[in-house]
Amino acid sequence: MKRLIIILILVHYVGFSSFGQKSESEIALKEYFIDAEFFLAQEFYIDALNDYLQVYRRGYDNNANINYRIGICYLNIPGQKEKSIQYFETAKTSVSAKYRESSLKEKNAAIDVYLYLGNAYRVNNRLDDAIRSYKEYKKLLPENESNLHKYADQQIEACNIASEFMKHPIDVEFSNLGPVINNSGENYKAVVSGDGSVLVYMNRLPFYDAVSFSRNIGGEWSEPENITPQIMSDGNQFVTSLSYDGTMLLLTKEDEFNSDVLVSHYVDNRWTKSELLGSNINTKYWESHACISKDGKTLYFTSNRKGGIGDMDIYVSHLTAEGKWGPAINLGTDINTKLNEDTPFITEDGQQLYFGSQGFTSMGGYDIFESKLEGEGKWSVPENLGFPINTTDDDLFYYPWNNGVVAYMEKIQEDSYGATDIYKVIYPLKIDESIAQQVIPVDTKPDTTTGIIPAPLTEMPESSEIREEPEQTLEIAEVKTIAISPVFFGFDKSILTEKGKEELHKIVDLLRQNSHIRVELIGYTDPLGPAYYNVRLAEKRAVSAMNFLIEQGIDADRLKAIGKGEVDFIAVNTNKDGSDNSKGRKYNRRVEFEITGVDNNTLIIKRIDPVPEHLKIQQK
Repeated sequence: MKRLIIILILVHYVGFSSFGQKSESEIALKEYFIDAEFFLAQEFYIDALNDYLQVYRRGYDNNANINYRIGICYLNIPGQKEKSIQYFETAKTSVSAKYRESSLKEKNAAIDVYLYLGNAYRVNNRLDDAIRSYKEYKKLLPENESNLHKYADQQIEACNIASEFMKHPIDVEFSNLGPVINNSGENYKAVVSGDGSVLVYMNRLPFYDAVSFSRNIGGEWSEPENITPQIMSDGNQFVTSLSYDGTMLLLTKEDEFNSDVLVSHYVDNRWTKSELLGSNINTKYWESHACISKDGKTLYFTSNRKGGIGDMDIYVSHLTAEGKWGPAINLGTDINTKLNEDTPFITEDGQQLYFGSQGFTSMGGYDIFESKLEGEGKWSVPENLGFPINTTDDDLFYYPWNNGVVAYMEKIQEDSYGATDIYKVIYPLKIDESIAQQVIPVDTKPDTTTGIIPAPLTEMPESSEIREEPEQTLEIAEVKTIAISPVFFGFDKSILTEKGKEELHKIVDLLRQNSHIRVELIGYTDPLGPAYYNVRLAEKRAVSAMNFLIEQGIDADRLKAIGKGEVDFIAVNTNKDGSDNSKGRKYNRRVEFEITGVDNNTLIIKRIDPVPEHLKIQQK
């Protein structure tokens, strides 16, 4: 990039030497074009767009090259990406394989216009049009450009994946943080302290990116304070994470050639000047992001340093006894791919890692994925969070809070105040489960946006949601009773929840105490999605439960896992008017147990029916 900028500057000054023989309008036209190319090289898309439009309005409205460059600008400006389509469509009418970059005399567009147009169609959910454009791009590519052919194929596959994900949206809500936090500009990269009292985020102002700080007072966010001067940023420092107690802020400092991780502390009611972390974290390469564990002893960060698996990889470093960050350890192929991974966040309990990736099953660009720690540093296969968390555009900065019960991310929604707004991501099912696992006191209302109970009490109210009944062990003439319930799963998920593991521990105890008993684990799904896919998903759920039992020391010969898919529903999937009933569907996403070898004279298996009466399938 540095070489390109220098060339553009030289072109700018060489151009001035010949201006004496040109008209003022010609001089102005060339100045606008050179400035636009300069800004585009620095990725200042709004500035570049303004100058390109000056050229466009001076008789270049049908010039394929100018339309091509305008399209690139719009495609990189949040909230205006749809506008890029009309310019790319004009540009593709005149394409040349001998395209000359940075030349006002160039009348054609590069063949890459088909790739950019495909991306523009994709991020605007015109998926069939996107696929056609990617295929046209492949036809124009030379045969020896294998990497570009692979990239185009990947985008086509992303469109197909997106189409399926969008047919089956997950149960999630987005709550705008409101006009005190969000304004008409870009608001992004929000992080929140563990107790929910501190919010730090980025706010793009006319001439720089500001770091903003707000406190939650009486349930409302205070007027944000611009702390850019306190941390002594030149507008090139960006929020990455916040410590659990809200007193340590991690940032990155970016320039044209490097990015490093810095830290600032909250001392005496102000933030200190940001300082670089140690040499095990920062290198001459690009360190784009860092987050810290709840206890402050583990740092997850990203870097494109040598020796990685792909370009940007996720690393971990541990705090030494001397208070310095230890050697960087690559998380390996469980997490990192040959493409880019970025913006990792670890939950408070240290068990879930959320991050952005281009390399796993994606709807297009970066998607947010979740992986769970399975023990001894091994991470589970990352799972896509699904639509509408992920979209056909890049989705990258996702901050989990309260162990992922809710999260914070930037979005453009119908109720947005500006280009991107900060939203609280609310999962009703996760909140229901979080509240269900806590003891709710009389006259105490849980926070239904976080799942947090204000104070511990002793009574649990009646509820139509899933509640785990206490295990009942009755000894009547030496006969034991064990109560078991199905294990439930999130939409399109096969990862066990903590509640599911608790239920499986009952099966573990049963098998340990009765060596002659065998268990068949049967997986089911709700009816959304293709039937063939649901059979595989149901099998994955059953295998996930079986593997957990094996990990607890149960002999695999005593277990069998099968997937039945979208059959044998135990709750309604739709309302009487035919509309979707998501609360009913969640009971059908389950694994049940078929237990054989039970001696009824010594053991009684009591099966809990978890489905509320109003969600049960009515027998005819």
